[in-house]
Amino acid sequence: MFSFIFILFITIAFSNSLANKPIELMIDPNSPDIDLVKVFQSKYMSMENGDVGYGSFGPKTTKFWQDICNDYKTYETLYEKSLKLKNDKKLKESNMILDYLINFDKTPKNVIIKSKFLRAQIFYDLSYYVQAVNYFKLILKEDVSSDYRKKALFMTAYIYNNNLNMYTDAINYYKTFLNEYKNDELISSVEYELDQINSIVAKIKD
Repeated sequence: MFSFIFILFITIAFSNSLANKPIELMIDPNSPDIDLVKVFQSKYMSMENGDVGYGSFGPKTTKFWQDICNDYKTYETLYEKSLKLKNDKKLKESNMILDYLINFDKTPKNVIIKSKFLRAQIFYDLSYYVQAVNYFKLILKEDVSSDYRKKALFMTAYIYNNNLNMYTDAINYYKTFLNEYKNDELISSVEYELDQINSIVAKIKD
């Protein structure tokens, strides 16, 4: 009896430790971790200790996992969870989910883009400005029509100016913004930033 209670306690504790982790994306179908499989089965298949196939990544569980991974809602739900964790100041947990979303091979492209943007924001909130600007710059590869790309371009220039004091880079990215988003509502902010940079550069030259 004691051993059963102890095993149950350990299982619950392990499940709780994975509460904020994207179990769906953590399972490697070629070499599935038994503990992750159990958590997945408990979450999606209502299975528990003693059930036939519990802890085994057999055909039934594999089909469930494939269906979950092919469902767009899975990725939106995980993104919204990471966003909530960020807003709750649980940055480490949020960043971990984003890492899986960005690197999982079935994640939809639009979810990857906004996950990169959110991860860049987390780095910025942590004052990791170099990492933040590097992640924002990853989004600049996207189509010019992307709202995330536009915001990432502005933030890249903003960080170079206000946090890294790399004025030449800031000017170049702000000028790119002016060229690519001529009628955008952020134009006034870009022009203000450029005026500030020019004033700083002028003082340095004096």
